[in-house]
Amino acid sequence: MLQESPSAFGSTQAEAAAYDEATWRQRLTDNAVFVADLAGAHVGSATCADSWATNLTEAYLVGMWVSPPARGSGAAQALVGAVVAQARAAGKRRIILDVVDSNQVARALYERCGFVATGRTSPYPHDDAVTELEMALVLPSR
Repeated sequence: MLQESPSAFGSTQAEAAAYDEATWRQRLTDNAVFVADLAGAHVGSATCADSWATNLTEAYLVGMWVSPPARGSGAAQALVGAVVAQARAAGKRRIILDVVDSNQVARALYERCGFVATGRTSPYPHDDAVTELEMALVLPSR
């Protein structure tokens, strides 16, 4: 995932490879990680991370990725749906994500799923010449 789409992640391949088992286990304990499966093959993943949120009513959609052959299959929408369902079940009111501004395909996916640009931008962590756009989905209260 990190090799194929490095700008989709906040970590580099080298950083992720250096994580020890305890770090990976903690990431899985602190967050809900979803995997897309097509015909028995893992083709994507997304994480609902409330451990990163500074506001208890918010969650983050991070680590979103679908393998190139599975793009357009509905896997991405299913992953976003799983994150949204997890956030709702946890009582969250808003889901936030960052997407590289030039990634029009990802932005269009998130917009179809109800996310809107918040107007906040930041430099991509590994390249100040690349801008990330914050998007959010407000979850209606039940």
